[in-house]
Amino acid sequence: MAKTTKVTIERCSFALCSEMFNELDDLCNEFCDSEPPFSWGDNNRSLVTGEAILNHLDNCNIKNESQLDALRKRIVKLPQGNQTYIDLEN
Repeated sequence: MAKTTKVTIERCSFALCSEMFNELDDLCNEFCDSEPPFSWGDNNRSLVTGEAILNHLDNCNIKNESQLDALRKRIVKLPQGNQTYIDLEN
C-alpha cells in the first residue's frame, strides 16, 4: 500500500483587480500597456500585492496622476493596506 502524504491546504484573501481599477479605465490601460513584471494570461489567479502594483506604476510615466492617486487611496484602505493581494486574473 502506498504511503499517503498529507497536503496542507492554504487560504488566501485578495481583492479583485477589476474592482480596484473600477472607473479608472485610463490607468488600467496604461498599467496593462506598461509591460508590468507580473505573470497573467493562462493563470487562474495571479496574486500580487498592492505595493508591487504601485511600485511598478510609480516607475512608469503615468499620464493620469489623478487616477493613480485614486488607486493608491483604494489600496491603502484595504484590510492589509498595500500588502493585500490583488488578483490580476479578472
